[in-house]
Amino acid sequence: MKKKKSSLLSSFLVMVMVLSTFLMVDNKEADAATVTSNASDDATMWGTSLIGPTATTMAVNVGQDKRSYLKFNVSNSGTITSAVLNVKCITGGTANIGAYAGTGNTTWNQTTLAWNNQPALGSLLDSKNTTFVAGTVYSFNVLPLINANGTYSIILKGISGSEVTFSTKEGTTIPNVVTTTTTTPPPTGPDLTGYTLLRDYSFGTSRNTNSLTALTNSFNAYGVAGTTVINNEWQRYQPINATNHHLTSTTLELTATANLGGVYDGGISSGQITTKETFYPYDGKTYIFQLRAKIPKKVGAWPAFWLYSPGGAGSTTSEIDIVEFFDTPTQNTYDWTGFDHGDGVFSDYYSIMTNQWVWHPGFDFSDDYHLYTLIWKEGNLQKWVDGTLVKGTLFRWDGPAPQVLINLAMGGNTNNNPVASSFPAVFSLDYFRVYVK
Repeated sequence: MKKKKSSLLSSFLVMVMVLSTFLMVDNKEADAATVTSNASDDATMWGTSLIGPTATTMAVNVGQDKRSYLKFNVSNSGTITSAVLNVKCITGGTANIGAYAGTGNTTWNQTTLAWNNQPALGSLLDSKNTTFVAGTVYSFNVLPLINANGTYSIILKGISGSEVTFSTKEGTTIPNVVTTTTTTPPPTGPDLTGYTLLRDYSFGTSRNTNSLTALTNSFNAYGVAGTTVINNEWQRYQPINATNHHLTSTTLELTATANLGGVYDGGISSGQITTKETFYPYDGKTYIFQLRAKIPKKVGAWPAFWLYSPGGAGSTTSEIDIVEFFDTPTQNTYDWTGFDHGDGVFSDYYSIMTNQWVWHPGFDFSDDYHLYTLIWKEGNLQKWVDGTLVKGTLFRWDGPAPQVLINLAMGGNTNNNPVASSFPAVFSLDYFRVYVK
């Protein structure tokens, strides 16, 4: 973009001012740190024999002495105050199954496990006496064993009842241990001192935005495009409803499903919410927009959190993408994107972007919830992920003040076309908040 020489000097001075005021942010946000550790190895021992070291299921059967062995490498910050083993049932049955500490050898792996190197059966950590149902994830408290970082073995052994099988890491759902600490983790966004919480939409039936009525009171299902299809997307956004806007006790799940005819352009319904009010940092104000959410990992999924004009007089091409994730031949859920559009986009004064399009920090964003933040002061944007400032941009908004949109698109433009296994796709929202000062 070409600029006049005088504007270059002005931009430089603005940049210096921005750096001096915006980069002196003291990150003080603290919360419990939750880390998911997937099984590094898992296998079934039938008596003294290893069966199916690369099988997709592992078995527990008290009558046949079938035991499932799992190994985890746990690393979390601070003192671990909670540790939970999660395993998905594949073949159900009525049984009492115990999770035991595996003692002794921790160097075993699923291909070399044998009668003479298997961990010894230690103390009972937790048990489930129930009718296990296929497709359900069951949780065992393993804190008595896992109370610090290290390598651990857990043995699932039948106490009574019939055979039950669970998914291995080669199966549909990797077994995992979720640990929580009370130590301050890396900060979750910039310091909010001095800001007023203007809007708090904590989603879920047990929280303040707890029904479809509450959702409808604050949000519309459509943005400026209405029901018009944009970007050649395959989904069709629906009025706020229980299928595409599914409320759990603690989340709102924007859900895409192929219930309008099938997996083709127009055969897919999905959910979107847009604020009924608009926002612009007039009169020296600064806004902070935050969304804590977990993105889907599905072919063709395109979740987004962004600002756009609601239309009307003076409509503009200005657009702020706080975050979006594409599924293309070159981008996936490892690649954060936060692009800005319009004539008012100037230079980045700070950036840790991997290239001009994405930030690739090396982890899969779909594995967990993350906090996506925009700080907007007139002439300036900052985009954060959790406690990391990703980029700061000199920016001018043109046209009417924008509304905030959160949506789950499927397919479209360079995105991969969805397939049958793409559905249902769920964009899970914990909360959306707006701060101002």
